[in-house]
Parts: sequence; structure tokens; C-alpha cells
Amino acid sequence: MSVLGLSITEPVQPVVVGAGFWIRAFARVIDTVFGYILAHFVGMAGALVLIALQFLSIVRPGWPLRILQNRFDLVPFNIAGAILYHTFCEGIYGATLGKLFCGLRVLSEDRTPCRLWAGFIRSAAYIIDAFFFGLVAWLEMSKSDAEQRHGDNWAHTVVVKRAAVPAESKLSEFRFVGAIAAGLCAWAVMIIGGLVVAAL
Repeated sequence: MSVLGLSITEPVQPVVVGAGFWIRAFARVIDTVFGYILAHFVGMAGALVLIALQFLSIVRPGWPLRILQNRFDLVPFNIAGAILYHTFCEGIYGATLGKLFCGLRVLSEDRTPCRLWAGFIRSAAYIIDAFFFGLVAWLEMSKSDAEQRHGDNWAHTVVVKRAAVPAESKLSEFRFVGAIAAGLCAWAVMIIGGLVVAAL
């Protein structure tokens, strides 16, 4: 651009290179395995809650059988719990346990830290991106260097390797403790809530 004969060069934004499909898929596998382990232990805690509710005459006897009969009622609660887990972990710190292990971070497109609302949008959109074992996400990611799936496009986020995070966007590891605690609590509450609903 030229003003009064002077040449003014606008700063060039660096091209954001997103993390690839397979490393992100591996991070998701880690989070899924972690979710199964969490569900096992939270399920035991949920049983104690149901015993207490039966003692208070809030839940009728025979709830273990009703849970087995109504086990599909648990699915929406588990999905909601997983979405909340990813929302809090990525919206507060930029990484879930899986992404932390794989050295990945979620950033906004302007390379600032991801926010809660963006974390929620991209996490909820995973339901669509995961169709056909992730083929929907892979096809969308292959369109650009940023490797954004639909959820990233809608939330204006990008997943990058930790080394590509600008210094000003790197968050304290202590922040991860708060993020994972919030995510785990939300997921656990949803699992227990599902058990209670299935037991009624």
C-alpha cells in the first residue's frame, strides 16, 4: 500500500500449520480410553449414590436391573459428559489429557488461547466430524494447511503442535490442573445423572 509516495508494508500473518489427522485421532483414542476408565470408577460412585437414594426412598429397590434395561438412556449423558470434558479442558487450557500427551494445543485462529464457547462449539461438532470413523473430519482437514475439521471452522480454532504455540499464548501448567478438574467433574456428574435417570 502506498500513501504520499511512501511504501507501507502490512505485516504478513504467518501461515498456521495444523496438526495432522492421525496424531489428533490418537489423542482422541487416549481420551476415549480415559473416558472408559473414568466411567468405571464413577459408576461405582454412582452405585453408592443410588444406594443412598434408595435408603431415602427416592429410588425404588431393583434399580440395578432397571439400569440394565434402560442402558441406552445413559448414552446422551455420556456424550454430554464427553463434550463438557473437552469444552472445559480445551476452553480453559487448550488441551485434554490426550492432546497433552500428544503435544497438541487448541488455539483460536488468531493464535490466541481457545475460549470456553469456542471449545464447546468444536467439541459438540465432533459428533458430525466423527461420522464414518472420522472420514468427515479427514476430508475437511485435507483442504488446507491449517487442517481444520468442521468443528474448528465453526469455532474459528486450529489444533497445532505445542512448539507452534506463540510465547504469549502459552498457558501455565497449573491452569491445566483446573481445566482437567472442571472437565472431570462435569463428565462425572453427567455419568451419575444418567445412572440416576436410568434407575428411576
